[in-house]
Amino acid sequence: DEMNQANWPSRDWINDVEIFYSKYLKNHALGSRIQDILFHRRLEAYSQLVSCLSSIAKDEDFITSMRQQESKNEHSQIYISPVKYDLFISHANKDKEEFVEELNTSLEKLGINIFYDKKALEWGDNWKQRIIEGTQKAEFAIIVISENFFDREWTERELNEFLNRQNSNGQKLILPILHNITIAQLQEKYPSVADIQGISTKDYTCDQIALLFARQLIQRLRLAHIQ
Repeated sequence: DEMNQANWPSRDWINDVEIFYSKYLKNHALGSRIQDILFHRRLEAYSQLVSCLSSIAKDEDFITSMRQQESKNEHSQIYISPVKYDLFISHANKDKEEFVEELNTSLEKLGINIFYDKKALEWGDNWKQRIIEGTQKAEFAIIVISENFFDREWTERELNEFLNRQNSNGQKLILPILHNITIAQLQEKYPSVADIQGISTKDYTCDQIALLFARQLIQRLRLAHIQ
């Protein structure tokens, strides 16, 4: 417990770096390196991020460009992409038959507009472009996290896109579902996701999960109406 308490300042600092990365550092030469460090958050993450940021601070051309962009943003209207989907289901293909197909069916019965790759992608589509569009235009993302999800290029790409969005706008977006894994496994693999309240397929049926999601969507729509 004492070790965890001692680590809180560095965790908070890393969270601040993640927000800063989402706003400014994606296009830097070290951007992909920082993204990997933030995503996996290994024990050496703090020292690695300090090293990267120290190098970026010496990159005068990039710093000048960043300041110019910030000045431009202050004098321009912020554009918010219109929501196209109520929900994006991020999952490993190997989990489709066992769980995801049934979950999608339960959600569709409630009239929820879903980006589910099996039905959203059509013949001739650029599937990478369509998936990225889906991550940008979904109100929520259900992330079905299993051992099949771990270390897959596109599942982790989708997860990272949603983490960046959630950190940027501060609005609830990610709804994790643990499928045949433990909290300890999630904490070890994706510590930033483990901080988000999730549910387990051991505790809920697909129909129950669909109803839980419908409640989240209704709350969001009510809040938007009030605003």
